[in-house]
Amino acid sequence: MKQNQKLFESGKFFTGCNYWASHAGTNMWHDWSPEAVEGDFKRLAAANIRVLRMFPLWSDFQPLKMHYTGGGGEKELRLGEEPLPHTDAGRAGVDIRMADRFDWFCDKAEEYGLKLVVGLVTGWMSGRMYMPEAFAGRPLLTDPMVNKWQVKFVRYMVRRFKTKPA
Repeated sequence: MKQNQKLFESGKFFTGCNYWASHAGTNMWHDWSPEAVEGDFKRLAAANIRVLRMFPLWSDFQPLKMHYTGGGGEKELRLGEEPLPHTDAGRAGVDIRMADRFDWFCDKAEEYGLKLVVGLVTGWMSGRMYMPEAFAGRPLLTDPMVNKWQVKFVRYMVRRFKTKPA
């Protein structure tokens, strides 16, 4: 991103909206349909919408699951049943499939002249909590383990996507 690049031009009025794919709502990242998203982008651009507030749901992008010892103690965090991969995404607990979808989303938004306001660590949305399974029952704002993984998630997303124009 250029140093002087701004989301808004001084004195210009922009119209925007929250975005969830029309075919799936908050399930859009799991029920992924690039065709549906592109169709939405075409309609939004035609309606002169220029800014989308969008949400890579925390539970979809960082689907951490706690595995326990035979005695019930916490053993390790995994991506579902799989060990965390030895990759940048894996070390951040990020599902690479979701990150790749987000990458496509950013590129397609740019293609249609849409700017994105990204709500990272979206826990509460549409009347319920969307947090990684591993953090259920923990205080999401104060638990040290939760905070550590939130930071890993945010750092990964910023590092990977900070140069995206959208």
